[in-house]
Amino acid sequence: MMFKEELEKISEFFIQLWKRIDKDDVLTDVEQLALDIFRISLDDDKNLRFLSSHFSTKRYIVTKTYILNKDVNTFIIINPSENKITIVNHQYRYEVLMPLKTMDKMRRMFDDKVEIEREKMEKEILGNITDSLDIVLKKFREKIKTKEKSK
Repeated sequence: MMFKEELEKISEFFIQLWKRIDKDDVLTDVEQLALDIFRISLDDDKNLRFLSSHFSTKRYIVTKTYILNKDVNTFIIINPSENKITIVNHQYRYEVLMPLKTMDKMRRMFDDKVEIEREKMEKEILGNITDSLDIVLKKFREKIKTKEKSK
């Protein structure tokens, strides 16, 4: 009798464990290929990344993101509202429905990459302004010295 109770406990443990496993974590071969293409294209700094708004009157609500992979002349379109990734060029078009959890992960990966690029660009822009202001300050000082000498 004790053995039967232990077996039921173990069985219940594994049933609960199975229920906790998120089925979204297991991708089909096609979904995995689409995710791999997305990752490779996202990580390549030569590729362009775009944000797009679905409605022009609501410019700040981004509904799709785009990556242009220049090496293979292919667009990768991420559409989180439809849980879909589209891989397209002039010869083919593949649309792959992705699990919700994976799509959220892809969106975060894209957003993180764009944010890193934005921060780099902002530092570069602000760095150039600082250098330009140093030059402007030098010119002002030179003008002041010139005026003082002419007095």
